[in-house]
Amino acid sequence: MIQETAGLFDQAIIAPPSDRRLAQRLLSVWAQTARGSFPSWADMRTVDLGADWNWVFVVDLKQSVGFPYFIYLGSELAKLSAIYLQGETDWTLSLLDMATATIDAAVADQGPHHHESELTLCDGRKVLFRCMTAPLAEDGEKISHVVGCASGKLAGDGPRLKVV
Repeated sequence: MIQETAGLFDQAIIAPPSDRRLAQRLLSVWAQTARGSFPSWADMRTVDLGADWNWVFVVDLKQSVGFPYFIYLGSELAKLSAIYLQGETDWTLSLLDMATATIDAAVADQGPHHHESELTLCDGRKVLFRCMTAPLAEDGEKISHVVGCASGKLAGDGPRLKVV
């Protein structure tokens, strides 16, 4: 499997130019559109985030049975489903799986949830990975969706990550 996936990434994997600020910009849009209640996905889409939308996902909670049901998956973020992690027992986990892993925490917190971790790719390289998830509600009250984003960089003095 390492040989199969090694060609998918070279020096880099994911992230917009300023990865830490991506979560802050998405959180700002979330707060701006919330206005005292949970924002809806339609409300959030009225704000122009430009290329940042390529690193965002939205999951419909009602349709997510066992796996996240994406109603929106940014084009660059979608590529993370082909970047696998090194696992002790499960070698099928991808960076996209890690980006969606905090969906339940955002719902339980009823607010934004940030997560940072160091992950090991299937080829042994380390990635400093960040993701943020936040609840959405079509009616403003009952959480029905979760929006999120992910970014990162290779550990050490490596370059910022981007999809290759």
